[in-house]
Amino acid sequence: MDASTAISRPATRRTFEEVAQQVRALLSAGSLKPGDRLLPERELSQQLNVSRSALREALRTLEISGVIELRKGRKGGAFVTSGNPDVVSDNFRDLLTLGSITFEELAEARLWVGDRVVRIACQRATESDLQALEDNVRTAEALLAAGRFAEKTAASIEFHNILARATRNTILVMNIRTITEAMHGFSRRVDEPNDIGLERRHRIIDALRARNEARAAREMQLMMRRWHRWLLGRLAGSTQQRMNRESH
Repeated sequence: MDASTAISRPATRRTFEEVAQQVRALLSAGSLKPGDRLLPERELSQQLNVSRSALREALRTLEISGVIELRKGRKGGAFVTSGNPDVVSDNFRDLLTLGSITFEELAEARLWVGDRVVRIACQRATESDLQALEDNVRTAEALLAAGRFAEKTAASIEFHNILARATRNTILVMNIRTITEAMHGFSRRVDEPNDIGLERRHRIIDALRARNEARAAREMQLMMRRWHRWLLGRLAGSTQQRMNRESH
């Protein structure tokens, strides 16, 4: 049975929103699952008694939200995805850009979540996780030495993602990915390389190997607080320079 046949005709003026909401309701109820294909556009629009333009708008909304994937070709169509964490990160960055979230709030949340992640990783990290962290730090050091600063920043972000994956908790992985990506959105405004945190990351890994939660958490807090202070200072200087240019 095609799960999409359970969708009923929308009854509000904003038809595309109602269609999108009903798809989400089917996902919540378990009637639609990742990998399922919705009915072809023509059939679905006829079943719902809505225009194909309204249906397309609903599908685009769901695609932007990461709920479905629109594939082209003979075997194409609208398919339910397994979710796209990038959508959460993008929305979070938008809130930062619009000023709904401050740097201070983000830094505070990062300290709290980072503390919990490193403590749990201290309990659950495998040898493979620890090796991945060590490889990551060595890669970041080599990239910094080679002057490949953008790639070094990406490696620094990945360190936190590896650590989060070591917790074996999907929610923590998503939270760390979102917060870290948003934080480094600020750092990209500062065109200045730095080695902040690289040496301390070795200490974090040593503490993880020793299964010493308190030491691992302390090293993580010291690293993040130092980086936050450095970045906040550079951002303030960049803002002042812009204001000075605009005043002339």
